[in-house]
Amino acid sequence: MIKEILQPDMLSIQKQNTYYNPEKLSTPYLVVDKTIITDNFFKIQNFLDDVKVYYAVKANSHPTILEHLHTLGSGFEIASVQELDDTIGIGVSPDKIISSNPLKTPDFIKAAYGVGVRYFAFDSRMEVDKLSAWAPGSKGYLRIAVDNSKAEWPLSKKFGAIPSEALNLLEYAGQSKIIPYGITFHVGSQCLDAISWELAINQVYEIFQMAKKKNIILKMINIGGGLPIQYLKRIPPLQDIGRTISNSLEKKFTKEDLEIGIEPGRSIVGDSGNITSRIILISDRGSEKWIYLDIGVFNGLMETIEGIKYKILSDRHLSVNINEVKKIGYTIAGPSCDSVDTMYKNYLLPEDLNLGDILYFANTAAYTTSYASNFNGFPVPNIYFI
Repeated sequence: MIKEILQPDMLSIQKQNTYYNPEKLSTPYLVVDKTIITDNFFKIQNFLDDVKVYYAVKANSHPTILEHLHTLGSGFEIASVQELDDTIGIGVSPDKIISSNPLKTPDFIKAAYGVGVRYFAFDSRMEVDKLSAWAPGSKGYLRIAVDNSKAEWPLSKKFGAIPSEALNLLEYAGQSKIIPYGITFHVGSQCLDAISWELAINQVYEIFQMAKKKNIILKMINIGGGLPIQYLKRIPPLQDIGRTISNSLEKKFTKEDLEIGIEPGRSIVGDSGNITSRIILISDRGSEKWIYLDIGVFNGLMETIEGIKYKILSDRHLSVNINEVKKIGYTIAGPSCDSVDTMYKNYLLPEDLNLGDILYFANTAAYTTSYASNFNGFPVPNIYFI
């Protein structure tokens, strides 16, 4: 059973190793397969009828990834002047760029509006005031808070107006110099239950109806991100989530004159790459066996401290029956002089690991290098492409 579960990851790693031999390169590094990005993009583009795909640049902003998605026809969701420069700089049309961050800096609003971006999210009166001052005539879409309880990485405590405030904010926007144009939400990153989207769409419908009674005609629904990829926990099939979303929209809305957007990040790039790392120390600390790697929380694996459980594979055990390998629980930590730099407790790995062995973190092309820093002088992983 375990061997069957690991097989796709083994094949991905074996493919990357035919191009990039870990014995000839300095670790840590990330290898990204662009064919997987292509497959993921078109799966999501066909996810719903006439959906507009806006890749969440924050997931991985490497120029090669942005350029590849641009050639596929993707739009982009951005939040900063740097991300604006990165997308406009490769020839992305401003009408394919949106910003769903409801707390934008004035400089960013001015720069984005100046090059022709016209879609901006808001969730507060002050954000409406900022957009009215520096992006007049723009299409403002209200971000609401929805249930994030099924997500590995909840977001709603920082973002989103509570639904009971929605109508007042839309009316306030209608009295400003922007157009109250639509609603967006985010069910949380790595959401594991399709029902989350259905419940959110039901809330959106109620807001549409209340707005209509006030002569505010909304024309856009942005269903945000949150589509999961495979780590250790089982995930719902993408087609099941798509079916749930499609059925929910069809029950509540007529699609004429309705723009549907989606902002995948993790689900486009996450499973396109694997991080290669190396063991730099194994130590017994009381009753615990510790493994220290040349990658850690600060230089690539930040999401481990918020609950993301990556699948870790050993180079020496890729081609053997993993059921026949004795495993023990390890505490796994990174190389820096900081105790926060500890990824996992009691993670089962082969007992016979040793200094210099290679460990792979599977499906790690999203929110790894983009989060990473050179804290304590340890390098951010290089990225290679196949």
